[in-house]
Amino acid sequence: MDKFITFEGRAAPLFQTNIDTDQIIPKQFLTRIERTGYGAFLFNDWRLNPDGTPRTDFVLNDPRYEGASILVAGANFGCGSSREHAPWSLMDYGFKAVIAPSFGDIFFNNSLKTAYCPFGSTKA
Repeated sequence: MDKFITFEGRAAPLFQTNIDTDQIIPKQFLTRIERTGYGAFLFNDWRLNPDGTPRTDFVLNDPRYEGASILVAGANFGCGSSREHAPWSLMDYGFKAVIAPSFGDIFFNNSLKTAYCPFGSTKA
């Protein structure tokens, strides 16, 4: 991961609170051992309909946020079970920063361990 002091990019708003790691990367996609290739599955159940077509009502499918590199989320982002795949999927999707009022403790620590520290706040 490249170190940065200042970063500018398009931001996508996902203002829900308590977004857990099961929502960030659903369990059925945890079979890979590489740290890459998870971006396609980021928020899978929110981004896609059961038939695989994009849901028009989800923010990351909105053309205004195409190519967003900053995710602005609600409090307690990344709560839930330990899943190193969650920060991997955010990074692989193209996010360079996640800004939230607070983060789930396990997600925060997994992000630090995986050399992806995208935080715009402190941990919960």
